[in-house]
Amino acid sequence: MPSPPFPLPSNRQEVRERDDLVMTADGNVPLPEALVEEGTLFFLPLPQLLALLNLPAADALPDDASGGAGYWPAHAQWQRLLADGLFAHPAAQDYWQQRLEEEHRLAGQILPQQGALARLRCLTLSPLAGELGCPPAGERLRRHLQEASESDALLESELLLETRLADVFAAALRLAAWRVVDLSLQHWELLSGDGEQDEVLLERFLPAFDAEGGQWSNPVEDYLAHLAGMLGCGCPEQPSDCSGLARVWAGERADAQAREHLLGAWQQGRRRADARTVAGLMNAVLRRLLGGGEGEAPGDLALSRQLLCESFRFAESCAYLQRTLGRLGMADGAIAEIFAVYRSEYRRARAALGRPLAEDGGA
Repeated sequence: MPSPPFPLPSNRQEVRERDDLVMTADGNVPLPEALVEEGTLFFLPLPQLLALLNLPAADALPDDASGGAGYWPAHAQWQRLLADGLFAHPAAQDYWQQRLEEEHRLAGQILPQQGALARLRCLTLSPLAGELGCPPAGERLRRHLQEASESDALLESELLLETRLADVFAAALRLAAWRVVDLSLQHWELLSGDGEQDEVLLERFLPAFDAEGGQWSNPVEDYLAHLAGMLGCGCPEQPSDCSGLARVWAGERADAQAREHLLGAWQQGRRRADARTVAGLMNAVLRRLLGGGEGEAPGDLALSRQLLCESFRFAESCAYLQRTLGRLGMADGAIAEIFAVYRSEYRRARAALGRPLAEDGGA
């Protein structure tokens, strides 16, 4: 894109100082300003999405040097991701390809607008604001824009930044909902056999705010307790106790205590879980569940590992996102609004792919 659709608030230094509190696997890494710069509207640039998921970026991005005049790297990255088979169901592929093209057209409408406020109005009044963004956050910004002027403090406030963050992360959660539905429908017999065909899968591992207690749930703790329960080594009275799961992970080795310490660090948000380490944990879980894997086809084992790894990645990334937004100063209610889009988008995806939930008239 030739220029950002609108500027960041001018108090970037304050944002950076708060960003420095955000922990990743490698230390202190600030939340990238690219979230609201460089033409970003709703689709999070893939380097930032991979950072959110704590996944390596190698071989995931097209060569920017191949672009000519008007080349939009984020658009090209998403084109490639969709073309490489992010979704198996043609309707899911078509839906997100259309949203991507609509964003591209919207950017072309925004850029000619004179002034930042005119560009913001064009963005917030677009259909994509409701389809991909966070509707409550967008509505707050639209109300403010009704009376704003070019000298208004809006352009120097946190309202703009928080709305943009809410929009891009809501879009990422919507995409995750479609990914979960797409994967689950590929294995419908397994899903229905377990009686889960009318559940909003993975919703139980979203961060939830307890207004009475003033605390957020811990998705990583919840997921690890779920694994331990599957293996029969959990402690229902103390869900944060990872000792049984650590022993399963360590196997015959004598490093169960180190594994327990690492699991605790994941729970507490002191360390992020990298893909290789997560795969090692899930391999150990599958070995215990399947008795070493004898009799299981390699393809079935690979599928089970993929589903476990992606489910845990979802829970861990959501926990990381909740902590990050909280440290940036976003209100708990505003953060909860972002996670609330997952359920509605899951229902939309199930209906669009021909398997509506029972609450939406499905069989």
